[in-house]
Amino acid sequence: MRPGPLLIRLLAFTAILSLLCTIAAWFVWVVLACFAAIVIAALIEWLQLRRVRIEVERASKIALPLDEIENAALRVAASADASVLVRQRWPEIVDRPSTVLRGFIRANEMLTLDMPLRGVARGSATIEPPAIAMTRHGLVERIVTAGEPAELHVLPNLKAVRRLHKRLNAWALRGLGSRTAPRIGKGREFDRLRDYVIDDDYRDIAWRASARHGRLIVREFRLDRSQEILLCLDQGHRMAARVAQVTRLDHAVNAAVLISYICNRMEDRVGIVSFDTDVDRGLPAGRGAAHLRAITAYVTSLEAAYRYTDYVAMASSLRRRLHHRTLILMMTVLPEREDRFAVLRAVEMLAPQHLPLIVTLSDPNLKAAAQLQPSNKAELSETLVARDLWLGRLELMRDLRARGALVVDSTPEDAGIDSVNAYIDVKRRQML
Repeated sequence: MRPGPLLIRLLAFTAILSLLCTIAAWFVWVVLACFAAIVIAALIEWLQLRRVRIEVERASKIALPLDEIENAALRVAASADASVLVRQRWPEIVDRPSTVLRGFIRANEMLTLDMPLRGVARGSATIEPPAIAMTRHGLVERIVTAGEPAELHVLPNLKAVRRLHKRLNAWALRGLGSRTAPRIGKGREFDRLRDYVIDDDYRDIAWRASARHGRLIVREFRLDRSQEILLCLDQGHRMAARVAQVTRLDHAVNAAVLISYICNRMEDRVGIVSFDTDVDRGLPAGRGAAHLRAITAYVTSLEAAYRYTDYVAMASSLRRRLHHRTLILMMTVLPEREDRFAVLRAVEMLAPQHLPLIVTLSDPNLKAAAQLQPSNKAELSETLVARDLWLGRLELMRDLRARGALVVDSTPEDAGIDSVNAYIDVKRRQML
């Protein structure tokens, strides 16, 4: 129990009224009568509140998509009319430490309170029961802890996939009846047999078919429709920095879930690995709903660590693993000028056989600082340093493109959409 706001105001009024006792002695009895009435009313309300029963209901497990606002419903019921103040403390994986809501409960009715939450870090945590301050007239508040603990899970953002799913269905319906013509080339999928013409490669001659028909027949292939995509997520120290309360790695995880869904819809086989000082085994390329669930479970367990990012080790590992031409979509933060040779060397190792696509997660604050017009010496120093870093970043992106890599400069929040656009552009231009 604790004093209510009305009780505090009445006692303050009584204290002010007691000052009149210096003018007339009979005011002492008025002050005592007021004080006694306030105390009796507070005792009555205290006895009434002791008999009130509070019940709290909510889901035992709450799942939040990363970087999306969702409502966590809390239902409160009481055996008598009462005003309540509900305070719920939240774990660190959401964007706020606590939520405080007020409401009025009628006897034997349920009050539903919606608490907006935004997950800022993947993981699981326990939500403690809410604390409820209950009062009837405002003289006394009874504080109780009601309900049971619940589990909170922050998962990769699947709502973005659901939104894009509707758009893709509408796009597919608009194109119903159309057909994509195959592109002839040195792929692995057989297309047809045709007569030999001058300058055809002798290795393409189908000798058995030629013997049957009595003339030279060649095999013609087309570029593969089901191609291989490998997502590489950097989980080194640069990916641990936070943008809008969410780490860069978490933004990359959201983008990976989105791009893997798009690859599956485009009939491509997608795999995923993560790397820092070493490269993990990841998941091999595959397709289907079960494979998408495996990718979601895999990226949920990734955590950024303050370790060095070894691009050369990553490229060496991929060269040993990959046996066919693959689109290697790497999500990372470009290193500083003195560490640029490692990423350039990695691209040189991959580019002859594979197609590297590097999605760089930029820092919008760095660009703003580089474009700032300084007004004093301190701002001038910050602007010069930021401009040097920004120009070095642009130079590194030019060098990467010159070595055969595709580079997409994106903010962490837009990494998913920019990755999808770059992937669709690669498919449209048939660069694989």
